[in-house]
Formats: sequence, structure tokens, C-alpha cells
Amino acid sequence: MTQEIAPEENSFGFNDFSFDKAIIKSIKNEGFITPTPIQKMAILPVMSGVDLMGIAQTGSGKTAAFSLPTMNKILHEYKAPEKNKPKVLIIAPTRELVMQIGKFIDTFSRGTPIKSLVVAGGQPYQPQIRKLKYGVDILISTPGRLIDHMGSGTVRLDQCHTFILDEADRMLDMGFIDEVKEIQAALREDHQTVMFSATMNAKVRRLSGDLLKNPEFVEQERKNLVAETVTHKLMNVRRKSKTDLLIELLKDEGIGKALIFARTKLGADNICGLLKEAFRDTPVRVDAIHGDKKQRTREKILLNFRKGRTTVLVATDVAARGIDVDGITHVINYELPIEAENYVHRVGRTGRAGASGLAISFCDPSDVRLLREIESLIKIKIDVDVNHKYHFDLSEVRDFKRGGRGKFDKPRSRRKDSGSDGRRKDSGEKKRREFKKDDGGFKKAGGGFKKPNQDVRRSSRPEHAKKPEYAKQTTSNKPSFSAKPKREYDPKRDSYKFDSDAFGDDPVMKKLRGKPVKNIVKDNGETKVRPEKKYDKNKSTVSKGKKDRTSNKRVKLTTTKKQTGGYKTFTAKRNVVKGNRNS
Repeated sequence: MTQEIAPEENSFGFNDFSFDKAIIKSIKNEGFITPTPIQKMAILPVMSGVDLMGIAQTGSGKTAAFSLPTMNKILHEYKAPEKNKPKVLIIAPTRELVMQIGKFIDTFSRGTPIKSLVVAGGQPYQPQIRKLKYGVDILISTPGRLIDHMGSGTVRLDQCHTFILDEADRMLDMGFIDEVKEIQAALREDHQTVMFSATMNAKVRRLSGDLLKNPEFVEQERKNLVAETVTHKLMNVRRKSKTDLLIELLKDEGIGKALIFARTKLGADNICGLLKEAFRDTPVRVDAIHGDKKQRTREKILLNFRKGRTTVLVATDVAARGIDVDGITHVINYELPIEAENYVHRVGRTGRAGASGLAISFCDPSDVRLLREIESLIKIKIDVDVNHKYHFDLSEVRDFKRGGRGKFDKPRSRRKDSGSDGRRKDSGEKKRREFKKDDGGFKKAGGGFKKPNQDVRRSSRPEHAKKPEYAKQTTSNKPSFSAKPKREYDPKRDSYKFDSDAFGDDPVMKKLRGKPVKNIVKDNGETKVRPEKKYDKNKSTVSKGKKDRTSNKRVKLTTTKKQTGGYKTFTAKRNVVKGNRNS
């Protein structure tokens, strides 16, 4: 929507949509007069109830294009919402984006009975469950948290008549395709589906074919995929010099608010730490935002950035979606995005609402392929800025002179005649064919190869590969040991197993063998073997000590049970108390 200072009733373009008086009043209070092109094309189809597929770049006003007609439909025949059953469902990929949409609906629904609720991750469940129990008309949510509520029964979509997907391309890139289809299956049969996307790629086209029924297709006319108010600039810089170049750029007083993009969360924190160290004694304030930070922390960081307390914000692609902050003058791509579509969303944070913005991209030698994909998508040849001391010419890089691969280039496919390791199968044969017919090489005869004799092969060795004379000696002074003769088994021996000759001095076998049996020698000279004691399981071999009541003494407890296996005889030690205990 276009904002002007002195609105006039005759030039107020929103009268053409027959909005409710409360909505018209809110629009006027916010100072908006003329609808944007995407709003002119989308508001009436959404209000009529047909499915819609809208393509519009970031910052074109598509939030109002689906929010205003949806609120008007609810107000037409308003009924209080039922418990846990919203009438309208809006899903977006990130927390910041759903909060931005929720704030917009709260602003433009003032003076109406419409109740809305934002449900996103990083927030406590209980307040959300309590508000859902009271009933809401419009539910704005991220896919993950909505699936959680649906699983617990706190959200039921059988009364939802309007389903809106914002930033559908980004939602698919983040892997929410299964969640979107699960949500769509829970809706009532006659629901309306509205999709908005900044790009129309193959994934979005397939999803629209699955979710939309006879949709109307609207697209904002534009020469380029990004706003014309954004100026693009490229700086060739090696990776090790990126931080130094970034610090020099941020020293420019013309930068009001700068948004710096990194690929990873760890990279965003590292850049933020380096910039804080560099601008410690200056009024420049730096902060970082990404998905690992708590929702309250992210909200506070965005508030400080919006209020101007933070002048430089380092962000990742996911966290930056939904950052709708006025006054961003510079967007700096410290690292180019892996997916070209993300470049469109990055630079869309600046140059909004007719204001001018500058998008600067750092390019090191490994990013050339990514740069070409971005230029092919936005259909703009980005000019290279050479007015900095870290500039280098890509043609000077050896890899690119030969058409070498970059860091993110696709791997070359293997040749058809290659083996499992990518090498030619006939590489060994090819090398053998290169030998000439001389004394030291292989000779081809009869379609095959034959080995030369041993003398020829040895004589053809170079001098450095021959063994020295001292290495050819085979004399050895090592002592020779004769093997211990094995003892043969004698079947005539009846005590073969347990005599000392059989086991020698093995202490383990001695332990198992036990003590030798003692013979009894009588006076008459007769020798008799002592009989072996038999174990009686009914008779205990342990005698417990008893107390002598006459002498009033305690007797030691002893055990007479024979212990084997290396255990000592157990003796329970007790102190003997003499005399009467009562004395």
C-alpha cells in the first residue's frame, strides 16, 4: 500500500473493494490511500472465495492482499468462534513472518470483534492453549507448532473455510511439504486455498497443482524479479579478506541500517563477534539473529533494530524472512546463498515502499557458479566494484582459466569406461603398451604380453634401485632353539591325570588336585588307605557357638567346613566378655 501525507476522499482507492466501515477506518488511520498492483489484482478474487495463486516480490504488499479481504469476509456475517476451531488459517515458514502478519491483522482489525492468535515455536504452550480454548477467528502459525496443536487436539480445522500459505517457495525449501499436506487434509472439503510466493519454481508449481482447485493466477508485472529501487553491486574479494572489507564498508557514515547475511548460524555469530571487537569504542552497535536463539531474544533484537538502537544486524536466511524493518539502507551478502531464490528474499529487505537501497555481494573464487545462477534468475548483470584494495580479477585465478571447479560446483560424472574408483580400466594396459621393444621392457607377442627373463629384468633396474652388496649377505648370528619333545600318552598308567609327573609344577593343577591322601601305617607294619569321608547333605558341617549361661561367657563362633579353591577358613571373631553383664 502506498502511504501519502494528505489523503483525499476522491483519490482513496480502497473504496472500490466495498470493505467494511471498520476496515476502511483502519486503513485511513494508517495513512494508506492507493493499493499496490498485487492488491488490485488479488483482493477481489480472495473476497469472492475462489482459489488463488499469487506471485509477488517481497515488500509488494501481499500481506494486505490476503488479510483485508479475509477479515471483510468474517465481518460479513460474523459469528463468535467455536472452541479450538478457527475460521481462517494462515501459515508462514518463520516465526518472524507469522508475528509480522499477526501484527498487521491486529492493527487493521481494531474496532471489530475479530480475534486473532499467533502460534509459533519458541513460545510456551499454555497461553496458546488457553486462548485457543476461548476461540479465535484467525489463526496465524508456523507449520511445526500447528502440527503439535493438532496432535494434542487443541486445534481442529473442520470449521476452517480459508487456508492461506504465505512464502510458499520458502516453506518448501525448508522441508515443510509433508506438514502442509497434512494440514490441508484436515480442512473441510469446501475450503478456499490462497497461495503467495515470491518465485514460481517447479516445486511451487507442483504444490499449487496439489492444493488448488481451478485457481486464478495473478502476478505483479515487473521487469526484474527484485525491486527496481535496489542497486546491486559485486565485490571480488578473497575469503581471508572479507572481514577487513566488511569493516571498511561499515565505517561509511552513509549507512543507516545494515543487514548482513551469512550462510550458517555459527558463521553469523563469528561475524558478529568480529564486528563487535572492531567497533568496540564506536557508536556502531552489532547483533546477530538466527534460529538457535530463543523467541524472546529474537523479538528483543528485532525491536532494537527497528528502533535504531542496533545499526548492524547479522542474520541467516531463515531468521531474516519476515524482517520488515523500515530504513534498511544496505544489504550485504557476506556469503552468497546456495539457492539463487534466497538472494531475492535477502535483497528484498531493502528498497521497500519506494525507498532506495543498496545490495552488496562478496564473491570469492569458489562462489562464481552461485553468482552466475543469481544473475540468470534476476536477469541482471551485476556490476563489479573495483575501487577497493582487496579486489582481484577472476581471470587471474588459475582454476577459472582452465575452467576449474568451484567449491559448490557439481561433481563431474564418471566416464562410461571407468571403474568403481573413477579411473580407466585399461590404464594399466595403456602403460604397458607405451614400453618399447627393448631388453628392459615388455614385448607384445601373439596378442598378449610375456615377461622377460629374470636376468634381463634385473639388469634393466636403475642404479639407485639395486640392492647394495652388504644387503645381499644372509648370515645370521641368531641362536637356534630345538623344540621341546612332546610326551606320548601311555595307556598303562592309571594315574595319568593327577600325578605330579603329568602336570609338573603347574600351581593351578596342584590346587585342583588337592592334598595327597595319607596312608595309615599300623604297628604290625600293615599299610592301609584312609577311607574317604562322604558328604552328608542333611548334616551341617558348620557348628555355631553357643553362649555358656553358667559362666556367662561368649564363645567364639568357628566353622569346620573345609574351604577349597584358595579360600581361607572363616572365623567369626568375638570379644570374650568375662563376668556378669549386669554388674
